[in-house]
Amino acid sequence: VITAWNEEKSIARIISSAKSIADEIVVVDTESTDKTAEIAKKLGAKVFSHKNTGIVEPTRNFSLSKAKGDWILLLDADEEVSALLAQEIKRIIADLKIDYCRIPRKNIIFGRWIKSSHWWPDYVYRLFRKGSISWDDTIHSIPLTRGHGHDLAATEEFALVHHHYDSISQYVDRLNRYTDYQLQAIQAHGHDFLWTDIVNRPVAEFLTQYFA
Repeated sequence: VITAWNEEKSIARIISSAKSIADEIVVVDTESTDKTAEIAKKLGAKVFSHKNTGIVEPTRNFSLSKAKGDWILLLDADEEVSALLAQEIKRIIADLKIDYCRIPRKNIIFGRWIKSSHWWPDYVYRLFRKGSISWDDTIHSIPLTRGHGHDLAATEEFALVHHHYDSISQYVDRLNRYTDYQLQAIQAHGHDFLWTDIVNRPVAEFLTQYFA
């Protein structure tokens, strides 16, 4: 299951990388203005439409409902499944004791694999039996899980490759969109901002990412 918005440059890569292990490929297109949906259809994917909400979480449960398989591999259009990860996924779904699996993610930013602790192993909930995981609509929300979980080893060969940011403009655009939704989420929980947050929070983030 792949969620996509204006991903004509990368949709073929993710579909091709998943074909070796998928009985069907579902692409949910969120009002793309480019050829994302057209390319996906040509590659044999089942394409569905969903309103563009600006973030992926509100489309998750809708997307999952379109898949017919017992196991689901949930992907973003800017990701890629390596051959070794595909082999490990085949092994995992043969294990009757596992209901969902967290996969380490290799984030490629400006052409480089970022290995700091903030970015690696960056575990994500992506492989699971249908019905064992569900999401709420909050940005970067942790999904609700049911059953027995498993983490793949935090090694490069088992990592989901994430082609994260290619340019500064892409980074700034995504940052701007995400902070709008994060503000809404914070306000919904009744958080009151303090002027000290402007100093304390950025400094703490810098110290964590750059030094710790």
